[in-house]
This record gives sequence, C-alpha cells and structure tokens, in this order.
Amino acid sequence: MPKVVVSREQWLQKGMEMFAQGGQEALVIEKMAAALQCSKSSFYWYFSNRSEFVRQIVEEWRARTTHQVIHTLSDDAEADEKMLVLLRQMFSVTMRGDFLFYLRKLALEDEAYAAVLEETEQLRIDFASRIFVQKGFSEEIALQKAWLLYHYYLGWYERHKHTPVSEEQLEKHVGLLRKEWFGGRAD
Repeated sequence: MPKVVVSREQWLQKGMEMFAQGGQEALVIEKMAAALQCSKSSFYWYFSNRSEFVRQIVEEWRARTTHQVIHTLSDDAEADEKMLVLLRQMFSVTMRGDFLFYLRKLALEDEAYAAVLEETEQLRIDFASRIFVQKGFSEEIALQKAWLLYHYYLGWYERHKHTPVSEEQLEKHVGLLRKEWFGGRAD
C-alpha cells in the first residue's frame, strides 16, 4: 500500500465530520486514519493529543461557520442584500450532522468550550443585529430581532437537519423570513 500523506486540513475536516456525527466519542484516531487511508501516526504530526485535536476542530468550525460568513458579508453591501445572503446561507445547510449539539454537550463538561460557544453565538447574534440596525431599526429592536432569528434558526435546523432543502423550498422560506423580520416599518 503506498504511503498517503494527509494534511492537517484533511484531519480537521474528517474530525469535524466525525464530531458532528457523534461528538468526542466519535473521534477514534484509528477509524479516522482508516477513512483517510493513512497511518494513525500522521495524526501526531499535527496534533499532540486528542484534546488538542478537539480544540482545533472547534476553532476550525468556528472559523468556517462564523468568521468566514461575517467576513464575507462585512462589505459595503446594502442591508437587504446582506440579510438575503445570510438567510440563504443559514437555511441551505442541512445534512451535516449535529456539530452544535455535541459542542453544547462538551460545553457542559468544560468551561473553555462553554466560553467558545457563548462567544460564537454572541458574534452571530451581534452580526445579525448590525444588519437590522443598518436597515433602520433601533439597537434594542435589532438585537431582539437578531436573537429571535438565531433561535428560530436553531429550532429550524433541529427539525430539518436530516432532510435536504431544495432551492425552491429555500427561496420560499427565505422570502417569508425576509418579509416577517425585515418587512414592515423600521422604528
């Protein structure tokens, strides 16, 4: 069997996939190495131990699902366009497991992960709030709308995480949300 060189990014990607399927318990180095078709020793080229791996998985997840989204949408675009892109991104992602569920479970056991989770969710809510403010809502109303939108998303994802969303369903849902949350008068 030829030697396969696996990158840190490939290990992190596989780790995020496995974590989303079963949390820390699913991060079995031997199984991931087999799936990546490499030796488990390559894991230790990048990570000193499993705990370090989990920490880096969570950091990578946060970078991909929060920081990249915020960075992508933080240009001079109009509020309507930002909200449209944000909603499409939020509600088009299904069939990716339960990363957030397992992170919440981990956060109950480890204060460091509780802090990361709290910071990440606050970043998400604050970002949405800024879009509502840009649209003309007061800071108080904008924060309320952002909080409701985020918690609506959490419930929606829980209900739809195992089913694909068609483009037609996505556009219908996004249209409804834009009308309900963005429509009407700004105060």
